[in-house]
Amino acid sequence: MLNYSKRVSDDLMQWVVAEEQFSTLTLGKCEAIMSLGNGYMGLRSATEEPYIGEKRNLFVNGTFNKFDEEEVTELPNAADLTRLDLRIDGERFSLEKGSFTGYSRMLNIRDAELTRSFDWESKDGKKLRFTFRRFVSLHHKHAIGMRMEVTLLQGDVRLSVGSGIDGQMNNSGSQHFHEGEKRIYDKTYLELLQQTTESKVTFVLHAAHSHKLNGAELNLAPRMEIERRQVAVKYELDLCEGDTYTFDKLATVYTSRDLEFSGESDLSTIRSHALEQLKALHDQGFDEMLSEHQKAWAEVWRDYDITLKSKNEFDLLAVRFAVYHLVVMTPAHDRRMGIGAKGLSGEGYKGHSFWDTEIFILPFYIYSNPRIARSLLEYRYLGLEGARRKAKENGFEGAMYPWEAAWPSDGEVTPVWGAVDIVTGEQTKIWSGFIEQHISSDIAYAVWHYFKATGDQEYMDRYGYEIILDTAKFWASRLEWDEEHGRYHINEVIGPDEYKEHVDNNAFTNYMAHFNISLAIQYCDELKEKRPELFAELNSKLGLEAARPVWEEKLGLIYLPQPNEQNIIPQDDTYLQKQIIDLTPYKNQSKVGSLFDDYNLDQVNNLQVSKQADIMMLFLLLEDRFQPEVKRANYNYYEEKTLHDSSLSLSTHSILANDFGDEALAYDLFRRAAEIDLGPNMHSSDAGIHSASLGGIWECLVMGFAGVRMLGGELHLNPRLPQAWEELSFPLYWQGSRLQIRIDRSGIRIKSSSADVIRLKVAGKPVSFEGELELPQTSGAQPIS
Repeated sequence: MLNYSKRVSDDLMQWVVAEEQFSTLTLGKCEAIMSLGNGYMGLRSATEEPYIGEKRNLFVNGTFNKFDEEEVTELPNAADLTRLDLRIDGERFSLEKGSFTGYSRMLNIRDAELTRSFDWESKDGKKLRFTFRRFVSLHHKHAIGMRMEVTLLQGDVRLSVGSGIDGQMNNSGSQHFHEGEKRIYDKTYLELLQQTTESKVTFVLHAAHSHKLNGAELNLAPRMEIERRQVAVKYELDLCEGDTYTFDKLATVYTSRDLEFSGESDLSTIRSHALEQLKALHDQGFDEMLSEHQKAWAEVWRDYDITLKSKNEFDLLAVRFAVYHLVVMTPAHDRRMGIGAKGLSGEGYKGHSFWDTEIFILPFYIYSNPRIARSLLEYRYLGLEGARRKAKENGFEGAMYPWEAAWPSDGEVTPVWGAVDIVTGEQTKIWSGFIEQHISSDIAYAVWHYFKATGDQEYMDRYGYEIILDTAKFWASRLEWDEEHGRYHINEVIGPDEYKEHVDNNAFTNYMAHFNISLAIQYCDELKEKRPELFAELNSKLGLEAARPVWEEKLGLIYLPQPNEQNIIPQDDTYLQKQIIDLTPYKNQSKVGSLFDDYNLDQVNNLQVSKQADIMMLFLLLEDRFQPEVKRANYNYYEEKTLHDSSLSLSTHSILANDFGDEALAYDLFRRAAEIDLGPNMHSSDAGIHSASLGGIWECLVMGFAGVRMLGGELHLNPRLPQAWEELSFPLYWQGSRLQIRIDRSGIRIKSSSADVIRLKVAGKPVSFEGELELPQTSGAQPIS
């Protein structure tokens, strides 16, 4: 059972996610939602003692490897550092033996620390109190700290603690590492080297232990063990009633792919540096490391200063939970890496990056930390190599971005085969990597969004223009001429709604391709007129002189599905002709995907049912291109046919519901989005947290209830708080200025960090100010009619 309102202390109110009942049948939930990380690495929060069904995952961002030619590249599960072999009087310790009371496992979001405690009684009546603490350092990105305290409450025991580095890990059966070198230095410092089988990334892992008895340093001689893919030590001691034994373990993780070793560093250099760092941390100790880590997180919360006064305490906790995971999953340290669909919290989606980043996560960073937003977009620039290769392999020009991306140069890494077909019993082919192509324009859109919000001309000159222009070349070559209608179509695709495969003229895909090409024409002309040297450089690389007239000729002939007599835009050529069924049982489902208990994908393809927001995405990304009555009609039509079986969907519909003045539905959808990971479903996060949904939670607050939008290069604010909220405050960067925006029932207050004049529109009315602005609520939001 999970508790989201646990009263630990006054200063930790709405900062704690707690588990208060332990079950080996639901291990994955807490392992994922309580996972730790710092962007460099992510550590799934499996318990120290092992259980059947657990998933012990340690991922280092960017270290992708392919098991063999029949599988796709994935983040390899590195050696385990967290498991302890605990024995009480010779018997292996487990919560499945004896009895326990006072159980609590907590993720302290404020300090990014995991704790677990309980009192345990053996079958012999001996009672022990256990407390475990763990953190992945934000101050030292290579370090992990762990502590176990054991207090003997009744009786005397012989305690044995086995600990080490276990390289016998795999990714659901796929072994990514060769047998590595193992060593123990000075009976204290454990070392294990691993190298990935195909990508040849070397991992260098170290660990060291220290002990205290009743607060005094304790020297224990270990029994050293080196086995296949394992190096470990075992300590034994006798405890008397009243004794408290403290066991600390500090570990470090380095790889040959780390930015600091990206030059000519050989293994001996990495190895000696890593060992030196471990020794320094060992001398420093757990407490000082934790203090530095807490200070680093305090800075995070100062930077992302979101406050929310709600009648429901869960709301603020959910927002903080989202920001916490956005921080721990994002490789802010290295532009060569993206964000996985499960962050670094589980094996789901193999650590690959999707359009999730650009559409659902990037806005958080654009408006909260533009430096990191730029790094994520530089990752996409580095990915042009793979995108160009994919385009060429498919017979197209320009840059065709992979649906799933790993290391920038890898190209397309989407698996070909997926789940079983319930009707045929055969494995289902995954078509996304072949025909879900809107990601190329999604990335171009994200570049444009970042540039308009930040004014980062240097990024555009070095990276952004090239992405937009080369993706436009892809789309121009992808268009198919329809002689009968005298226009260009985009056939045989999958749009955002992945329940509709092999469709023609998916509206989202067509509109976004049109946007991409239109933007390329605009920038091509601007560069030629105002930046001839840069134009010449890009022309030499991309052939713009030849591409420009092709774009011009094709742009006006791209088929853009228009509203019918009922103002409904067809999602694709055949959606509105498909069968309509009663979706009530599936709209009220307790788990996603229940539709497939009754239908296979081919059958679903012939129903008017959507997995997620599709047409609706256009009303968020290109909202100023559609009339209010068209948006409203389509929302009413498609919302009832959307099952929200994708975690990407609820936040989009929440934002649009708020736009239409349906505050109750908007708030309900926000809560449902927040409960994807934090809700009562104890298996929703087994494969890892839902990174796009977490970005969507922030979008609900800022783009939804606060009404923040970038439209045509202008900042818009049109707030409408739900009834449960009294006040919302958040930072927002705009054109280099940091704004602190506060919205409550009395009005809007904005403070700027710069002396520049800030211009924006509030509820559609132009406003400009310097320093500070205060507006009464009467000038606030108007719903879209």
